[in-house]
Amino acid sequence: MHLRELIVENFKGFKGERKLTFDKDLTFFVGDNNSGKSSIFEALDFLKTGLPLTKKLDDLKNKNSNGDINVTVKLQEGIECVINDFSEVKYLPYVFKENGIETLIARRTSKASTIKQGKKNVEINIKKITLWNNTSRQFENPSGIDTVFKTLFETQFVWADTSPDEISDFGTTKICGRLLMGAIGDFFKSEQWDKFTQTHKETFHTGPNSLSSRTKSLEKRIQDILTDQYGLANVNFNFELPDVSSFIKSGEIDIDDGTKTSSKEKGTGMQRALALALIQVYADEICKHPDDPLKKKPLFLFIDEPETFLHPKAQEKLLEALGIISKVQQVFVTTHSPYLLKSFDPSRHTLYMCTKLKDTNEAVPSSSLHLFGKSSPTWGEINYFAYGLLTVEFHNELYGFVQAKATTIDLNNYTEEIFDNYLVSKKITKSKTWIRENKDGTTTTLPRTLQTYIRNYIHHPENTRNVIYTVMELKKSIEELLTLL
Repeated sequence: MHLRELIVENFKGFKGERKLTFDKDLTFFVGDNNSGKSSIFEALDFLKTGLPLTKKLDDLKNKNSNGDINVTVKLQEGIECVINDFSEVKYLPYVFKENGIETLIARRTSKASTIKQGKKNVEINIKKITLWNNTSRQFENPSGIDTVFKTLFETQFVWADTSPDEISDFGTTKICGRLLMGAIGDFFKSEQWDKFTQTHKETFHTGPNSLSSRTKSLEKRIQDILTDQYGLANVNFNFELPDVSSFIKSGEIDIDDGTKTSSKEKGTGMQRALALALIQVYADEICKHPDDPLKKKPLFLFIDEPETFLHPKAQEKLLEALGIISKVQQVFVTTHSPYLLKSFDPSRHTLYMCTKLKDTNEAVPSSSLHLFGKSSPTWGEINYFAYGLLTVEFHNELYGFVQAKATTIDLNNYTEEIFDNYLVSKKITKSKTWIRENKDGTTTTLPRTLQTYIRNYIHHPENTRNVIYTVMELKKSIEELLTLL
């Protein structure tokens, strides 16, 4: 099952309706702080779990809008298989075909209303998840769906500004829990486990000095009073062997970095490092065991600024792991780091540029990071399109790329003078004057385009006779070169 579409309306920084489509399995969100990257993650969390106990509705509502909050997701492909294997069949009436693809649409809204659902009136509010009924053409809240919706798919969040210890949770739906279940194998059918269960039985129940034997008198005292006051009733303290999953869930990871403590007591840096290490091991396990049933249940992985506390080489390794995981589980990443986008591939990855415009945030899909063919994305390209940074590297790349294209038309365009005239033929003016230093110590004054002037200034730092270009000139030069690609 894949999360194909998200619609947010009046949620946090997003005023009005914004639609995001996820047609790839690894999605990046880039942009400045407060541009809405993390809000997209929060919207998905809000859809599944509702209003957090620590927040009020006003905390999630766009401050510049009077409208209602609506968060809608479209899930597609393999839904009936997931429902039959992991979830409640009550979903099935809400699965419909869209262009031949199994589709389920879920929504949570802050708008309170009453709808006619079958033969009864049903109240809709922020506490209820609703599913689209393609027959009645309305969002409905089938009985019991609010509880079981959480079983349809799993979400794993690693937030940049909070403790990421949830990812090291031993629950079987979490990444660490899944790894443990894979490592445990048939342990609970082993002779060692059988011996443990027998010992537990003797220790707590049947042994002459068992826990049950020690509590008999206490049981009788409670039972006598209960019988005397409320009628005959038997009282027993039950010390049965806990469910197998309880042994796993109650565990935790200890780390000894000079002081041995639970990972939950370590600093945020160590916890994030552990969480990201678990993610990379999980990727390795996916490669080794692609048919593991636990990995077939949808898990949407959301990582907020994973570059935090990671050096560039570690970031590249992490990206490799995320790419592997995305082959079987969808991955969503917010980032400020160009290292994480170094292997960006438009055929396999989706990139959203997040910006803040006046009173609203925008999230716009970008396919810009492939200007230079197989060489893309370059460092300068990433910084320009993803982060809005003007760099000399990007100017060099553009200038060289345009000149290379020009030489396919005329080999003479390889020379500075003729290529500068080529730029003029493309309606770029010679607005600058470059002072060239000749070998005999004299100088020559040459009219040049802004592009060639900047290129020369970058390539000839030994020439101090020319005035450095301004940031606005660099911006203009890059923009004009982009029109020539």
